[in-house]
Amino acid sequence: MKIHRPIIAAILIVVFGIITTVTIALRQNVGTENASHLLEVGSPLSADHKSLLQQVNQSPEDISWAEHNVIAARFDTHVRFWGKVVDQDGAPVEGVEIVASVTTLRMIKTEHGYREYEILKATTDSGGAFILNGPDGMFLDIEAMGKPGYVLPSAYQFGMSCKVGAKFRFQYSSVGSMENVYTPNADRPEIFHMWKLNMPEPLVIRGDGSGLSGPELMLGSPPERLGSISMVVISVGTSQAPQWEVTVSANSPDGGIVMAEPSDIFMFEAPKSGYTQSIKYRYGPDGTDQGAGDPGASLRFFSRTHNGRWYVASQYAFFSPDQNGTVLTEMRIWLNPNGSRNLEHDGGHPLPQPSLK
Repeated sequence: MKIHRPIIAAILIVVFGIITTVTIALRQNVGTENASHLLEVGSPLSADHKSLLQQVNQSPEDISWAEHNVIAARFDTHVRFWGKVVDQDGAPVEGVEIVASVTTLRMIKTEHGYREYEILKATTDSGGAFILNGPDGMFLDIEAMGKPGYVLPSAYQFGMSCKVGAKFRFQYSSVGSMENVYTPNADRPEIFHMWKLNMPEPLVIRGDGSGLSGPELMLGSPPERLGSISMVVISVGTSQAPQWEVTVSANSPDGGIVMAEPSDIFMFEAPKSGYTQSIKYRYGPDGTDQGAGDPGASLRFFSRTHNGRWYVASQYAFFSPDQNGTVLTEMRIWLNPNGSRNLEHDGGHPLPQPSLK
């Protein structure tokens, strides 16, 4: 990752760390019977909020929530959003229920205390379109999107915006000279894809939770056997330009591996042909630091075993090796044990989504 950044970028990283930490903590407690975990009316400012106030040259001593909100409002902008939902064939999907949240540094009074987000809801019209016209805030997260008989791409079926940088988080803040600030456009709505289930079959699913730990691989070690495949990571770069190569191989001579097409965001049907004994994938250090909450370098592939007896879809995230040469991974795998290339997620076994109230 780049090390020469403007000072404002460093400040913003701290600010957004505060947002993420405080918001997650508050959301975990909203709706619970133990309201003592919420910030009580009149309670003193937390260390995180004092840090924010210091960053904007305000004294945190004895400041009220009202005064805090005036200062925190400087980081907000009005949130408006236009979206459209289509199926795998590009046809609009009517009646999709959308749940979103708008995050702010302001403290919003509730029945039991305060929180730092507002909930928005919408439903798509006959053209698949929806509009979110929310309060002022810094981020918009699409928290849930669903309609009976339809499913989201696998990567988003659990906690769609649980990873910073995922498709369903949009940054609206206009603080300083921030990069990647989202600009909504009514004439160009954001497109979301859902798969209309045809004949879902029972699948064996692993990793139907965010951040499930995959295998820990040692850089340069012999291939690690992982069921029907083996995996190895080696260094192919230099100290000035680090780069690593992942090799995934089929363990049986009648098996095979094939990369998923980038346009195949669902991976719900394994390809008929194109399988080889192994595939190789290279990645570098940018955006692959698990400790920093980065999404990792994504490797998506299909495999088949026992001459087509099983078909498997796999999504792995690889992170940069640590100082001991350990490569951490996250994974999602779904397998059809019935000899079918159909990998639609079973409608009777939907992957969980977060519930916001």
